[in-house]
Amino acid sequence: MTKLVSLSNEVYAELLKMKGKGESFSNVILSLTKQKKEREDIKRFAGALKGHKAELEEFKRMIAKDRKNNPGRKL
Repeated sequence: MTKLVSLSNEVYAELLKMKGKGESFSNVILSLTKQKKEREDIKRFAGALKGHKAELEEFKRMIAKDRKNNPGRKL
């Protein structure tokens, strides 16, 4: 089933930049909505280490070590 959706010229231009050759606008939009959902899912961990200072400091140390050992890796 298809639906007609109106977009501003600005939004269309941005979606067009993101669209790969042979990819549909529907796939681009679906990918964007999935990314947003994944970002929201991680929010459930906010505050999970509150009151666990030692564990939090260990995680920070591990992250710093990983970043130092992988300087070219994109975050």
